[in-house]
Amino acid sequence: MCHIQKFADDTAIVGCIRDDEEEEYRCLVRDFVAWCHNNGLQLNTSKTKELVIDFGRDRPRPRPVQIGTEEVEGVQTYKYLGLWLDNRLDWTSNMRQLYKKTQSRRLRSFNICRKLLWMFYQSVVASILSYAVVYWGGGV
Repeated sequence: MCHIQKFADDTAIVGCIRDDEEEEYRCLVRDFVAWCHNNGLQLNTSKTKELVIDFGRDRPRPRPVQIGTEEVEGVQTYKYLGLWLDNRLDWTSNMRQLYKKTQSRRLRSFNICRKLLWMFYQSVVASILSYAVVYWGGGV
């Protein structure tokens, strides 16, 4: 049920915890830490974050993952490969960040023609949305 994705220096460990059985996930994290150690890679625990996506109600948060003696910080939102994910996958944080990004580039105030605005939309906004569609439909 688990797999590892690597992108340059970004690694995501994705695990499915069912019926409060966390051992497979924790074992995968331990194996990954051991693999890094055996291959001369150093994990920066202070930059490591854990994002638990859970659609259940009134469920206690799983105990934090540990790498060595350090606890990994649990977060509600996380930016991964340019996409803001949150613990409910409702995309509000990603859209908020995208909105902030476009607001900082107020192109209309410079009287730019519609054709250039459309080109900007296609190259910046649409490309981000197209990139994110993999996450939206990944579980289907």
